[in-house]
Amino acid sequence: MSSADVPIHGSQPPRLVSANGIQIREDVLYTNAKGEPDDRSRKRADEALASLHDVLPSLLEPNEAVLYVIKSCQAPLGALEQLFLGWYVYRVTATRLVFTNFRLLHFGMGSDGKWNRTLKTLRWGDVTGAKVKGWINRLLELRYANGTKERYWRLPKKDGKKARAILDAVLPQSRGEATAAQGFQSICPDCRTPLAAGNYQCGNCGLKFKDEKTLRWRTILIPGGGYLYAGMTLLGVLAFLSEGIFTLATIFSVLMAVGLIPPETAENGQKMGPADLWGAALILAFILALNKALEYLHSRRVIRSFIPLKKP
Repeated sequence: MSSADVPIHGSQPPRLVSANGIQIREDVLYTNAKGEPDDRSRKRADEALASLHDVLPSLLEPNEAVLYVIKSCQAPLGALEQLFLGWYVYRVTATRLVFTNFRLLHFGMGSDGKWNRTLKTLRWGDVTGAKVKGWINRLLELRYANGTKERYWRLPKKDGKKARAILDAVLPQSRGEATAAQGFQSICPDCRTPLAAGNYQCGNCGLKFKDEKTLRWRTILIPGGGYLYAGMTLLGVLAFLSEGIFTLATIFSVLMAVGLIPPETAENGQKMGPADLWGAALILAFILALNKALEYLHSRRVIRSFIPLKKP
């Protein structure tokens, strides 16, 4: 296990100080990529930590110190999901990373820059490999003891250099210390107890989280319901309109096909026959089902990050 005074920058001796109820390494947190004191870095770090002052003091363990904070980056997401979500992906994946000598802390962030009460931790002993790639915007690639790997993306250049320096220092000291999690572990935001995947209620304090069963039914029954349940309001409104149109069109096609309402007349004056109407209904239903399937997959990723039902 890495000590709180693990050397990071050769040009700076470790300086461990207490601030706002937590221990920090000011030789890392308040310096630039070269390890030189920097006022802008200090201001940025203080602002990032201030947004987490309600959770960090009770979350950190004895002898655990904050080494660095990446104020803004994007959580891992598949290329296909990035493509379908478009610009909204930046809202869904907004993340703040806190590096300590023991672990990496992942805080989900809302569009207002505040913590949205989703929390994950990764012990350094559960990391079997780490790389920082890219030029302008860096990628942080982490490989876990369970054999999977993930990439945090859109890291600022300076933050990428800091992350590489920290990983080079803490990972060698944490070899052979893998935990049962073997990767990231979701944590209850109220009592800090580890949460079990698929169980959407904290076994310690009873805090309930949004769950996949409710998501599934809302996605099926309500136009845009999956996005709205997952907190993606704008996507939910857009999906409500588009799915609503396809749903109504499908219903009317079926009603016309069975003769409950008269079929529409085409531009050439001919009316569509039952076979054509059933064909149109099937095509519309397929498009609707595809939209709902994508909606469910996008929303499920958010739900699996454990969103508390009660408001903070």
